[in-house]
Amino acid sequence: MLPAPWKPIESGGLIRLGSARDGGYVVPKRAVLASKRLISMGLNDDWQFEKEFRQFAGVGIVCFDHSVTWKFWLRYYVEQVLRLRWGRLARYLDYRWFFSRPGVEHQPIRIGYDQPGEVSVKGLLKEFSEDNIFLKIDIEGSEYRILDDIVKYSDRFTSVVIELHDIDIHEDRIRRFVEGMSNFSIVFLHPNNFGGTDDQGDPLVIEMCLVRNDLLDPAAPGETRPELPANTSRLPDIELRFAPAGISSTVGPRRDLTA
Repeated sequence: MLPAPWKPIESGGLIRLGSARDGGYVVPKRAVLASKRLISMGLNDDWQFEKEFRQFAGVGIVCFDHSVTWKFWLRYYVEQVLRLRWGRLARYLDYRWFFSRPGVEHQPIRIGYDQPGEVSVKGLLKEFSEDNIFLKIDIEGSEYRILDDIVKYSDRFTSVVIELHDIDIHEDRIRRFVEGMSNFSIVFLHPNNFGGTDDQGDPLVIEMCLVRNDLLDPAAPGETRPELPANTSRLPDIELRFAPAGISSTVGPRRDLTA
């Protein structure tokens, strides 16, 4: 079971942005509209969330992903041709179109430390100095390098959407992160079934949405709460279970994932 403090609170005004499965997130509408910029860490070949955020809020967007280069696109096209995925061959054109829009940019820089080819959270917040930033993070395990800085500068953010990997190994660090975000509340948590489960059936990868408390909306009577389907339909969905309040979680060791 996951720790009780990770259980989302009852909140209203939630909307779904992004791809239908992997890459989609449930986020608070009020926080989106209150944001002055979206900083997105991790891009790969899916920027549907960023496109819909832009349509919804009309703010500047900057994406960081050091892996999306011309070599990435060369490998991508070879793979799509070999798999006969002809419909995906226009992906690069959509990338060029979206990231050439005024106020939208992709920086091929790694999130980490202030050194050549990298930038820290502190460094990027110096470059983008406005407050009320919406932060989206999916950097495949590197998130643990920046959790302390997210807490340190949390007053600069409206909402933080983060994918957390290998939570069986990093549970204590995630606990400290959630406790440190004392001016935020978890409004949505989703298991990523691509990541598999531990030996108790609990997810090893989760997607968490935190919103600043002054931007919380109460749930209206009869309001439908958005849900996300499993990240992939090829694997079973994962049920979320939370420990009772005051009881520690029982996240267990990893078990092998069978495709």
